[in-house]
Amino acid sequence: MEYYKILVDGKSCHGGDLKWSLPKKDGEKWIPGEWHEVIGTTEMCRVGLHVTTKPYNWYKWNCECYEAGIDAAIDHGDDKVLCRKARLIKPVAHPQWWMNSIAFVDSMKTVPFLKPDGKPMESWKLFTGDSWGAAGDAARDAARDAARAAARAAAWDAAGDAAGDAARDAAWDAARDAAWGAGLYVQTHFICAGLPLDEKHKNHAAARWQVWTKGYGLMCDVNGVLYVYAKE
Repeated sequence: MEYYKILVDGKSCHGGDLKWSLPKKDGEKWIPGEWHEVIGTTEMCRVGLHVTTKPYNWYKWNCECYEAGIDAAIDHGDDKVLCRKARLIKPVAHPQWWMNSIAFVDSMKTVPFLKPDGKPMESWKLFTGDSWGAAGDAARDAARDAARAAARAAAWDAAGDAAGDAARDAAWDAARDAAWGAGLYVQTHFICAGLPLDEKHKNHAAARWQVWTKGYGLMCDVNGVLYVYAKE
Protein backbone atom coordinates (compact mmCIF):
# COMPACT_ATOMS: atom_id res chain seq x y z
CA MET A 1 0.00 0.00 0.00
CA GLU A 2 1.25 3.49 -0.82
CA TYR A 3 1.12 6.27 1.76
CA TYR A 4 1.31 10.02 1.29
CA LYS A 5 1.66 13.15 3.38
CA ILE A 6 0.29 16.57 2.49
CA LEU A 7 2.22 19.55 3.87
CA VAL A 8 2.23 23.33 3.52
CA ASP A 9 5.62 25.00 3.83
CA GLY A 10 7.03 21.70 5.08
CA LYS A 11 4.58 21.48 8.00
CA SER A 12 1.53 19.42 8.83
CA CYS A 13 -1.57 21.36 7.80
CA HIS A 14 -4.57 19.35 8.99
CA GLY A 15 -4.70 19.84 12.73
CA GLY A 16 -0.99 19.64 13.48
CA ASP A 17 2.03 21.85 12.92
CA LEU A 18 4.92 19.37 12.89
CA LYS A 19 7.82 20.54 10.73
CA TRP A 20 8.83 17.45 8.81
CA SER A 21 12.31 16.40 7.78
CA LEU A 22 12.19 16.74 3.99
CA PRO A 23 13.78 14.44 1.41
CA LYS A 24 16.90 15.71 -0.34
CA LYS A 25 17.97 15.01 -3.88
CA ASP A 26 21.38 13.49 -4.58
CA GLY A 27 21.90 13.41 -8.32
CA GLU A 28 19.01 11.41 -9.73
CA LYS A 29 18.09 9.85 -6.38
CA TRP A 30 16.08 11.10 -3.42
CA ILE A 31 17.39 10.63 0.10
CA PRO A 32 14.42 10.18 2.48
CA GLY A 33 13.94 12.55 5.37
CA GLU A 34 14.63 11.55 8.97
CA TRP A 35 12.18 9.33 10.84
CA HIS A 36 9.66 11.04 13.12
CA GLU A 37 8.36 9.09 16.09
CA VAL A 38 5.65 9.54 18.71
CA ILE A 39 6.26 7.97 22.11
CA GLY A 40 3.40 6.96 24.37
CA THR A 41 -0.33 6.77 23.75
CA THR A 42 -1.68 7.34 20.25
CA GLU A 43 -5.22 8.05 19.10
CA MET A 44 -6.63 8.51 15.61
CA CYS A 45 -7.10 12.19 14.69
CA ARG A 46 -5.66 13.33 18.02
CA VAL A 47 -2.25 11.91 18.94
CA GLY A 48 0.24 10.29 16.59
CA LEU A 49 1.56 10.59 13.07
CA HIS A 50 -0.98 10.46 10.27
CA VAL A 51 -0.55 9.68 6.58
CA THR A 52 -3.11 9.10 3.86
CA THR A 53 -3.81 6.63 1.09
CA LYS A 54 -5.89 9.22 -0.82
CA PRO A 55 -3.79 12.38 -1.05
CA TYR A 56 -6.25 14.40 -3.14
CA ASN A 57 -8.77 14.26 -0.29
CA TRP A 58 -6.33 16.35 1.75
CA TYR A 59 -5.06 18.83 -0.83
CA LYS A 60 -4.82 22.46 0.28
CA TRP A 61 -3.77 25.60 -1.52
CA ASN A 62 0.02 25.85 -1.83
CA CYS A 63 0.41 22.29 -0.54
CA GLU A 64 3.16 19.79 -1.27
CA CYS A 65 2.63 16.06 -1.63
CA TYR A 66 5.18 13.47 -0.50
CA GLU A 67 5.38 9.72 -0.65
CA ALA A 68 5.64 8.52 2.94
CA GLY A 69 7.01 5.46 4.66
CA ILE A 70 5.73 4.11 7.98
CA ASP A 71 6.89 1.40 10.38
CA ALA A 72 3.43 -0.10 10.95
CA ALA A 73 -0.16 1.06 10.93
CA ILE A 74 -1.86 1.39 14.31
CA ASP A 75 -5.30 2.33 13.04
CA HIS A 76 -7.00 2.84 9.68
CA GLY A 77 -9.70 5.28 8.65
CA ASP A 78 -11.32 5.57 5.22
CA ASP A 79 -8.38 7.55 3.85
CA LYS A 80 -6.22 8.14 6.91
CA VAL A 81 -3.66 5.92 8.64
CA LEU A 82 -2.35 6.38 12.17
CA CYS A 83 1.20 5.28 12.90
CA ARG A 84 3.94 5.79 15.47
CA LYS A 85 6.86 6.29 13.08
CA ALA A 86 6.91 7.87 9.64
CA ARG A 87 9.23 9.60 7.22
CA LEU A 88 8.99 11.28 3.82
CA ILE A 89 10.48 9.32 0.91
CA LYS A 90 10.26 11.74 -2.01
CA PRO A 91 8.06 14.53 -3.38
CA VAL A 92 5.16 13.60 -5.64
CA ALA A 93 4.37 15.85 -8.62
CA HIS A 94 0.95 17.48 -8.62
CA PRO A 95 -1.47 16.18 -11.27
CA GLN A 96 -2.11 18.38 -14.29
CA TRP A 97 -5.70 19.15 -13.26
CA TRP A 98 -4.36 20.71 -10.05
CA MET A 99 -1.79 22.80 -11.91
CA ASN A 100 -4.47 23.92 -14.38
CA SER A 101 -6.72 24.89 -11.48
CA ILE A 102 -3.95 26.98 -9.93
CA ALA A 103 -3.35 28.75 -13.25
CA PHE A 104 -7.07 29.41 -13.62
CA VAL A 105 -7.38 30.90 -10.14
CA ASP A 106 -4.35 33.07 -10.80
CA SER A 107 -5.98 34.32 -14.03
CA MET A 108 -9.01 35.50 -12.03
CA LYS A 109 -6.97 38.53 -10.99
CA THR A 110 -7.62 39.95 -14.44
CA VAL A 111 -11.39 39.30 -14.54
CA PRO A 112 -13.30 42.65 -14.66
CA PHE A 113 -15.88 41.69 -12.04
CA LEU A 114 -19.03 43.88 -12.23
CA LYS A 115 -17.53 46.08 -14.94
CA PRO A 116 -19.66 45.23 -18.00
CA ASP A 117 -17.93 45.34 -21.36
CA GLY A 118 -21.14 46.58 -23.03
CA LYS A 119 -21.28 43.56 -25.30
CA PRO A 120 -23.84 41.14 -23.80
CA MET A 121 -24.44 37.83 -25.57
CA GLU A 122 -27.66 37.60 -27.60
CA SER A 123 -28.51 34.31 -25.90
CA TRP A 124 -28.74 35.98 -22.48
CA LYS A 125 -31.82 37.45 -20.86
CA LEU A 126 -30.31 40.70 -19.64
CA PHE A 127 -31.85 42.89 -16.95
CA THR A 128 -30.56 46.29 -15.90
CA GLY A 129 -31.35 48.71 -13.09
CA ASP A 130 -30.09 51.88 -11.48
CA SER A 131 -28.09 49.70 -9.06
CA TRP A 132 -26.69 46.19 -9.04
CA GLY A 133 -29.26 45.21 -6.43
CA ALA A 134 -32.19 46.50 -8.49
CA ALA A 135 -30.91 44.76 -11.61
CA GLY A 136 -30.46 41.53 -9.68
CA ASP A 137 -34.00 41.77 -8.31
CA ALA A 138 -35.38 42.19 -11.82
CA ALA A 139 -33.45 39.18 -13.07
CA ARG A 140 -34.55 37.11 -10.10
CA ASP A 141 -38.22 38.00 -10.52
CA ALA A 142 -38.17 37.22 -14.24
CA ALA A 143 -36.40 33.93 -13.66
CA ARG A 144 -38.93 32.98 -10.99
CA ASP A 145 -41.78 33.65 -13.40
CA ALA A 146 -40.08 31.54 -16.06
CA ALA A 147 -39.55 28.73 -13.60
CA ARG A 148 -43.21 28.81 -12.61
CA ALA A 149 -44.14 28.54 -16.26
CA ALA A 150 -41.98 25.45 -16.41
CA ALA A 151 -43.94 23.90 -13.52
CA ARG A 152 -41.20 24.37 -10.94
CA ALA A 153 -42.96 26.97 -8.79
CA ALA A 154 -42.59 25.32 -5.40
CA ALA A 155 -38.85 24.75 -5.65
CA TRP A 156 -38.19 28.14 -7.18
CA ASP A 157 -40.19 30.04 -4.52
CA ALA A 158 -37.84 28.69 -1.88
CA ALA A 159 -34.79 29.56 -3.95
CA GLY A 160 -36.26 32.97 -4.74
CA ASP A 161 -36.75 33.78 -1.06
CA ALA A 162 -33.13 32.95 -0.36
CA ALA A 163 -31.97 34.97 -3.36
CA GLY A 164 -34.11 37.89 -2.23
CA ASP A 165 -32.38 38.00 1.13
CA ALA A 166 -28.98 37.89 -0.51
CA ALA A 167 -29.92 40.58 -3.02
CA ARG A 168 -30.08 43.12 -0.20
CA ASP A 169 -26.32 42.98 -0.30
CA ALA A 170 -25.54 42.94 -4.03
CA ALA A 171 -21.78 42.83 -3.64
CA TRP A 172 -21.86 39.75 -1.42
CA ASP A 173 -24.42 38.05 -3.63
CA ALA A 174 -22.29 38.60 -6.73
CA ALA A 175 -19.12 37.44 -5.01
CA ARG A 176 -20.79 34.23 -3.87
CA ASP A 177 -22.24 33.43 -7.28
CA ALA A 178 -19.00 34.28 -9.07
CA ALA A 179 -17.09 31.96 -6.75
CA TRP A 180 -19.62 29.20 -7.44
CA GLY A 181 -19.31 29.77 -11.17
CA ALA A 182 -15.53 29.65 -11.03
CA GLY A 183 -15.70 26.44 -9.00
CA LEU A 184 -18.06 24.86 -11.52
CA TYR A 185 -15.69 25.77 -14.35
CA VAL A 186 -12.70 24.28 -12.52
CA GLN A 187 -14.57 21.06 -11.78
CA THR A 188 -15.85 20.48 -15.31
CA HIS A 189 -12.73 21.58 -17.20
CA PHE A 190 -9.87 20.47 -14.93
CA ILE A 191 -10.82 18.16 -12.06
CA CYS A 192 -13.07 16.00 -14.24
CA ALA A 193 -10.76 16.16 -17.27
CA GLY A 194 -10.45 12.73 -18.84
CA LEU A 195 -13.68 11.47 -17.32
CA PRO A 196 -16.68 10.61 -19.52
CA LEU A 197 -18.34 13.97 -18.87
CA ASP A 198 -20.96 15.04 -21.40
CA GLU A 199 -19.68 18.01 -23.40
CA LYS A 200 -22.91 19.90 -22.71
CA HIS A 201 -21.94 20.20 -19.03
CA LYS A 202 -18.57 21.69 -19.89
CA ASN A 203 -20.20 24.10 -22.35
CA HIS A 204 -22.76 25.15 -19.76
CA ALA A 205 -20.08 25.83 -17.15
CA ALA A 206 -18.07 27.83 -19.70
CA ALA A 207 -21.15 29.87 -20.65
CA ARG A 208 -21.87 30.70 -17.00
CA TRP A 209 -18.28 31.74 -16.36
CA GLN A 210 -18.28 33.87 -19.51
CA VAL A 211 -20.93 36.11 -17.91
CA TRP A 212 -18.50 37.07 -15.15
CA THR A 213 -15.50 37.48 -17.45
CA LYS A 214 -17.53 39.99 -19.47
CA GLY A 215 -18.26 41.97 -16.31
CA TYR A 216 -21.92 41.04 -15.80
CA GLY A 217 -23.68 39.31 -12.93
CA LEU A 218 -25.38 35.92 -13.27
CA MET A 219 -28.55 35.31 -11.31
CA CYS A 220 -29.30 31.77 -12.51
CA ASP A 221 -30.32 29.76 -15.53
CA VAL A 222 -33.79 28.48 -16.39
CA ASN A 223 -33.99 25.67 -18.92
CA GLY A 224 -30.50 26.55 -20.11
CA VAL A 225 -31.21 30.28 -20.53
CA LEU A 226 -28.91 32.52 -18.49
CA TYR A 227 -30.56 35.35 -16.54
CA VAL A 228 -27.97 38.12 -16.42
CA TYR A 229 -28.02 41.52 -14.73
CA ALA A 230 -26.01 44.72 -14.71
CA LYS A 231 -26.12 48.23 -13.34
CA GLU A 232 -27.15 50.73 -16.00
